[in-house]
Amino acid sequence: MTPWTAMLRLLLMVLFLQELSGAKECGDGFYKSSNEVCCELCRAGMHKVMDCIGEGKGALCEQCPKGTFIDRDNQEKVCPSCSSCGPGEEAAVNCSVAQDTVCRCTEGLKRDGDSGICVPEELENQGNATSFVLAAALIFVLTALVFVIVYFYMKLKGLTFKRMLKRSDTTHTNNEHDENLPLVLVVQNEHKVPFGVQRSNENSETMQLIQENKDNLKVWIGVDPSAFLEHLDGFKLIPRHVHQAAVIKGGEESVELVLDHCICQGEVGCEKLWDALYSVRKQYVHLWKWIQTHGEALRAVQDKESDLKLWIARDPKHLLLQLMSRGRIPNELFTKAKSIRDGAECAELLLDYFVKRGNDDCLKLLFALQAVQDEYSGLKEWLGGLDFLRRLSKSPVVLNKYSDFVLRDKIRFKTRELLMALRNDLTPLLSQLQIRNILTDNSVRAVKEMQVRQGSEKATQHMVELVMARGRPRVKQFWEALWDLRESYPDLEDIFEKF
Repeated sequence: MTPWTAMLRLLLMVLFLQELSGAKECGDGFYKSSNEVCCELCRAGMHKVMDCIGEGKGALCEQCPKGTFIDRDNQEKVCPSCSSCGPGEEAAVNCSVAQDTVCRCTEGLKRDGDSGICVPEELENQGNATSFVLAAALIFVLTALVFVIVYFYMKLKGLTFKRMLKRSDTTHTNNEHDENLPLVLVVQNEHKVPFGVQRSNENSETMQLIQENKDNLKVWIGVDPSAFLEHLDGFKLIPRHVHQAAVIKGGEESVELVLDHCICQGEVGCEKLWDALYSVRKQYVHLWKWIQTHGEALRAVQDKESDLKLWIARDPKHLLLQLMSRGRIPNELFTKAKSIRDGAECAELLLDYFVKRGNDDCLKLLFALQAVQDEYSGLKEWLGGLDFLRRLSKSPVVLNKYSDFVLRDKIRFKTRELLMALRNDLTPLLSQLQIRNILTDNSVRAVKEMQVRQGSEKATQHMVELVMARGRPRVKQFWEALWDLRESYPDLEDIFEKF
């Protein structure tokens, strides 16, 4: 080892120890910034753009550019480049933003244990033919055995192949989660609609958007489709066998498989797909930007903007107070809108603000309008006709009515009830908190470790404290996650009934 190499290793070790010391001082999942503030680390696949603005808040992070990766929670400003496979190697797993390239030796080569280089195999080919014959014989015997078992079973039941075929021809299923459905429905009837598929409106705008942007969706999500696939599987939005096949394919091919499956399901499948894309949008920067400019909430507000102006103009104060109480508009805008005497001008100011901010804020506007729909004639009927709003309003109405402050107080008052409802199995909830980015990977890992060491009750209490520390918006998302998981936790029904 040269003196320069030794000095470089010593320098790297000092920097590592400093970083480790800062991490321990702030706790797992956090680091100490240059401003002496504990900031939450960026997740794997993302790098730091700027330190956090307050104690315990998250750093500003962006996804690693294509061709780079970070496979751990970090505070790095630059993502290192992906590794390239060497001579005689090929990629077994392509590089993603959260994982480096995994290489393997090409066919006919094997890795030398000493040098690590791929070298030609030195094994003799003797015995290959014998092995092939033995394998073929074994397969033949097993196949014959299966046929014998099936034959005697059918004979016992009084069945014939002809009767079984007749039964299969007359029996169809509309259950999209049936494990026997093919991955891609290509067998069509005389009307060219896949068997078992109900298409109520093949020209829906959402379906057209998905079809027209299929290639973009593959690229945006294919970089690391794990969060997308976990959400689809966790909420049973696709059959289990489709999810398994997508996981095996990986990358853009897995996304293409899911897109094809949902498109084949018609409008209903595309609605479920859109809801899934909306739920994981913050995991994929380009997807989020696309939904912000093409989302259903934005389109709905823009299409009805003239009517909304007329309805709200009659008395804007109801909507204005609702938006302010929920913290949906800044104080400056509230003051300006309140000072405008012309109702039409005030309504136009509010609508322009939300339309310019994109789909997410337009959805918040629609929820606020729901809360005051009885104050404006025509509004209730229009909102009731928005299918996507009903789908996204899975949480109880009270969640949309209460402010973030009130929801945070409610979680304090009901912590004991939550401990009783969740303590048996935290896995489903932790999975959703991780997918929704309510808790970081490190925080989820810490809760699981605490559950093993100190029990479910301590772990649940720690999980609630971590959610509370993330701020008021995360608390509402936490309640929404609990609502979606009522089937996994039956005791939650009582909590929401008393909400």
